[in-house]
Amino acid sequence: MAPIPQLQSAHAILLLDGKYVLQLRDDKPNIAAPGQWSLFGGLIQDGETARQSVAREIFEELSIQPFQYDFLWHIDYIAEYEKEMIRSWFFEADVSMIWSEHILREGQATGIFNHKETMNLIMPWVMRETLNRYEVDKKLRRST
Repeated sequence: MAPIPQLQSAHAILLLDGKYVLQLRDDKPNIAAPGQWSLFGGLIQDGETARQSVAREIFEELSIQPFQYDFLWHIDYIAEYEKEMIRSWFFEADVSMIWSEHILREGQATGIFNHKETMNLIMPWVMRETLNRYEVDKKLRRST
């Protein structure tokens, strides 16, 4: 069994009336995925759980506190920016009832997209794969 990566992050698929809320990341060379669309979230700090981390990140980045974060999955992969193994935890949260309260505090912009529209966006492969997996899982949930 492989060791658990030291570097870990937590991200949320934020849903607004069934569409995805994404962040256009700052265009700074010293951050991961500069100038690309991504899910909101970030690195887990010492002493935090993944759920605590995603809640903190969403509040820091958008000034909102969704009622609930539902855990989806985690994946381990080599992070392009950090050049090391990372475990990313993914959650979903519906922000439809509180979106009008958001204030963007990190990144260049927010965007609201359906799945098809995300296909034309420049984004990290792990975020694209996460959205694709979420769509497949959503269709499977509907069919059962």
